[in-house]
Amino acid sequence: MKFNWKWLLLGAALAVVFFYIGKGYGGPVQARQLSGANSASEPAGVSASATDVVSEATSAAAEFAPDAVSEATTDSVSVPEVISDVISAASTVIGSWQTGAEGVSAGNAQYTFDKGITRVDVPEGTESISIANTNGKIEMKQGNGKDIEIHTTVVVNQATAEEARTIADKAGVKVSGGAQLEIKTYSEPYGNIHYPGLELMITLPKGMKADLQAKTKNGNLSLSDVSSTGKIKLSSVNGNVTASGPPKDISLHTVNGNVEVSEAKANVDISLTNGNVKAEQIAGTLVAETTNGNLTVKDALAAIEAVTVAGNIHVESRKVGGDWRVTSTVGDVELAWPENAGVVVDAKSALGEMDTDFPLTVKNHKVSGKIGEGTYQIHAQSMAGLSLMKKK
Repeated sequence: MKFNWKWLLLGAALAVVFFYIGKGYGGPVQARQLSGANSASEPAGVSASATDVVSEATSAAAEFAPDAVSEATTDSVSVPEVISDVISAASTVIGSWQTGAEGVSAGNAQYTFDKGITRVDVPEGTESISIANTNGKIEMKQGNGKDIEIHTTVVVNQATAEEARTIADKAGVKVSGGAQLEIKTYSEPYGNIHYPGLELMITLPKGMKADLQAKTKNGNLSLSDVSSTGKIKLSSVNGNVTASGPPKDISLHTVNGNVEVSEAKANVDISLTNGNVKAEQIAGTLVAETTNGNLTVKDALAAIEAVTVAGNIHVESRKVGGDWRVTSTVGDVELAWPENAGVVVDAKSALGEMDTDFPLTVKNHKVSGKIGEGTYQIHAQSMAGLSLMKKK
């Protein structure tokens, strides 16, 4: 009976050990932040000891099977001997559990590495500047110097600290000169087809004359108050695209993401597949098209073309300075312009309600008429609601 009772107690105690582990005995695994330039989190460990757990487990075993404990005690089985065996087994279990928890946490850690600043000379006669980043954001702003300054940060996930540093050492920025200046990021895959992220903070030279093109595959793009005299094109596959204060014609494109542009001093061309558009204070012609998303336009002072398949369109402006062509296949259209603007209106809604406070004719799902001199055309079409209101 000694052998049977010993293993019965051992099994009961271990069962309770597993029960406590399942409950997260001692609280959740904690994490701490590493100091220094490389930021990562790693587990602080599990606070429960094997002795603590087994003490609880032995008490619980006695409660669950008092007869067994009693009989084992009187049947020449040493309870301390059993407890010793349980502690040994539980230590092994908890040790393995802690190692596994630390491994999972380490695998989810994120490490960042500052690669410093790369300075790129922009010689006279440079026609275009192209910036490409596969994984990570690009932020561009205006500087006061004559060079391009690129501050690069590498971000590594799903790796240990040592692996992350090796991965970061193999990532960076390369530049090829000439009339067409090219700036590209490079990196190598690791693990289960992972790639590090590279974040680029770029300062552009003042009064840059070359055309500028920047693109990402997975990452946001932003441009702020650049004094370039060339054309600007920003594009992403998966990411938001934002521009403020572009001085010349600008093109913004993304497949999955939102586009925002403000204080544009020239023409703006926007195209995207899945995402919303927000455009404010546009001095030149605005063309904005999306397949799935809403369009919001405020104070576009020249011609406007706004198109969406599935989404609402809202356009309001303090001035009508060109023709408006606005179309939503599945969504509401709301337009607002000054009462004194001279326009010819031709709008229709196939299924929705129509509303206007202008002196226009509303009949057969159409709104039409001439206001003032009728200098510009306003065409609007919607399958849903249609609202043509005076700008307040």
